[in-house]
Amino acid sequence: MNTANPFVPADGVITITDGAALSLTASYEDGNLAISGLNGQNQKSYQSFKSRGKTYAVRAVEDTDIEFSFDCHAVHIIGDGTTGTLGDAALKKAVWAAATSKLATANGDAYLLQVSWRGERTNFGATNDNVITLKYCALTMDFAEGVPGKLSIKGICFPISTDYLVVT
Repeated sequence: MNTANPFVPADGVITITDGAALSLTASYEDGNLAISGLNGQNQKSYQSFKSRGKTYAVRAVEDTDIEFSFDCHAVHIIGDGTTGTLGDAALKKAVWAAATSKLATANGDAYLLQVSWRGERTNFGATNDNVITLKYCALTMDFAEGVPGKLSIKGICFPISTDYLVVT
């Protein structure tokens, strides 16, 4: 069963995990997660073929990365060494200095994390919440002063394996 209630920022929760036991829930976030480029062709780019200006074929060609972003209030840049923060996860600092990548060493040496978004639906009569899991993500973080100060997280999810993107 689905619900006709639209998502609002209060419905979403973003969780970041490493390849072992570290996990954190993004706090003080604006509820503006944006994910770009999802498609029904297993994240492939499309190439059209034309003969004298008329398309005669379209093929799914190459893997495409998924880009995403979200913002949080800057209540810290990195943590105090005992409690992990978003900055710690993105920059591999403090508690997250020992974080392990989700990427197997056979596939490279990049520091990749898993980012999941859970959208509340069961409180509105749906059978399940909606979940988007991006498994192999490189994160970057921007900081901006202001009222409030902002941490902007940008990420790229790489299609390393068939389970890199799960939408339920």
